[in-house]
Amino acid sequence: MCSAAHGWVGLGRIVYISSSEQLSSWLAELGVRPSPVKALPINAVVPGVIVEGPVSELVEEVHALHRRFHGKT
Repeated sequence: MCSAAHGWVGLGRIVYISSSEQLSSWLAELGVRPSPVKALPINAVVPGVIVEGPVSELVEEVHALHRRFHGKT
């Protein structure tokens, strides 16, 4: 959804820390129901946009935030 809006307004390059694929894996690991929305790669939604990510130096911090949010710290 965010990448679609990003593409509609033509903002250009997308940089992200963690991917939908990583999030899906983390949620499964935490025993959280999967998202009701299908995760698509950014370039499947916005072909041709420059994409940078995941940012490996920050991925574990985001993972920790999800563990904390879901009470699994």
